[in-house]
Amino acid sequence: MPYYTNQQGKQLFYEDKGNGEAFVFLHPPGMGRKVFKMQHDLAEKYRVIFPDLSGNGDSETVTKQPDVAFYADEIIELMDRLKLDQVIPVGYSCGGMIAQELALRHANRVKGVVLAGGFPKVNTGMLHFEFSAGMRWVEQSPETLAKLLSQSHFRSIDYKRELCEHMAKSDPEVWHAYYHECLQHDCTERLPQLKVPLLLAYGAKEFWINHHSMFYRDCPDVTFGLIERAYHQIPATHAPQFHEMIDRFVRTKVEK
Repeated sequence: MPYYTNQQGKQLFYEDKGNGEAFVFLHPPGMGRKVFKMQHDLAEKYRVIFPDLSGNGDSETVTKQPDVAFYADEIIELMDRLKLDQVIPVGYSCGGMIAQELALRHANRVKGVVLAGGFPKVNTGMLHFEFSAGMRWVEQSPETLAKLLSQSHFRSIDYKRELCEHMAKSDPEVWHAYYHECLQHDCTERLPQLKVPLLLAYGAKEFWINHHSMFYRDCPDVTFGLIERAYHQIPATHAPQFHEMIDRFVRTKVEK
């Protein structure tokens, strides 16, 4: 399993597969790269990179209080190590906040942005409740939260076990801080500065999250995709439809 040693001397792990247009997949708090198990199929067409953000999964803790900008800069460091000039970040849930921040802070390093169930800020009561509940679970029983999230993402017993065991490696303090910082984060005022193509992918049943799509109306180049009969976990539960959206996005927006 590849890793690099960052400027603070910490080992940060990632997987790197395939060739072609480069995608970097950004996971939600505590989940690590294993939540993108189904996206490994994209390596048949693209270069796909799955980092464990510091303090998550196999990566060592760099700071107990990482914020969204910190993780965006961490991805730039990974890109530099891999000698990648530009990537398309794919952010799932809270990982989408890092993807957006990466594009806003380092516009010249990003060719497009893909958000799966993304939002620029937490703007519904239900989503706020999910964040608060997540932080309470991390405080009281991160093992239980890992089991609940693995169950909600995969049908395969092996995949559930693999994700649960991977999440158990995450630093609970970092896990909690990642939740907390995303709950406070708000980039709505800066969204019009996103000049690269943007793909928004939502599950039709996650109304309390796809509500946030309204904030992207002033972005210059937005593609909106809705997956029927899907909830929030579309990278895991509806991978073929999600991958089809990505393929179309690359053909019509990135490579045109």
